[in-house]
Formats: sequence, structure tokens, C-alpha cells
Amino acid sequence: MQPSTLAQFDRVEQQFKQAAAYLASGDALQLQTASANLHALSAELARLVQASPPNKILSQRVKILAQGLQMLRDNLSRQAAFNQQSLQVLLPQAAKSTYSGGAKRYS
Repeated sequence: MQPSTLAQFDRVEQQFKQAAAYLASGDALQLQTASANLHALSAELARLVQASPPNKILSQRVKILAQGLQMLRDNLSRQAAFNQQSLQVLLPQAAKSTYSGGAKRYS
């Protein structure tokens, strides 16, 4: 494993932690910037990993990043659901009728 690959792993992990912190704090603009940076760093890491020979430590660090990414994705889904519920409270929509035309006839 080359030192540049290890350094890139460190940069990706640092950016990942920063994106997770912005998600936890609810800072959408900073999260967007951190996510774009994480994407760019991850693309570079993928290129470096493919160019390097298979390594047990390397694969272990990739698995740890994958688990963290799943956790970040779950937290993002929770935040989206929370935002959707908040929006529903602020701007409620009329409930749709289960019967077509039923509300027009008797109301």
C-alpha cells in the first residue's frame, strides 16, 4: 500500500466526519458542500485503490467506510422524513377521498 493511498483514506475519513457533523447539526448548505467534497475525494480514492495491489488493511478500511456511509444514509433519510413531517404540519393538505365523486354529491 502506498503512502498516497493511506493519505487519501485519511482525507476521505476526515471529510466523511465533517459531512456527518453537518448532517447532525442540520446545516444544509455546509452539508451540500461537504458532500460534494466527499464525492470528489472518494472518486480519487477509488482510483488509487484500483491501482494498488489487494491488501487486507485496505479492504478493512473500505468496509469501515462503507458501514459509515450506510449510517450516514440512514441519518439523511431520517432527516428527510422529519422535514417532510414538519412541512406537513406547516402546510397541511386536504385528505384525498377514497371514493371518487363521493364528496361532491353530498357536501
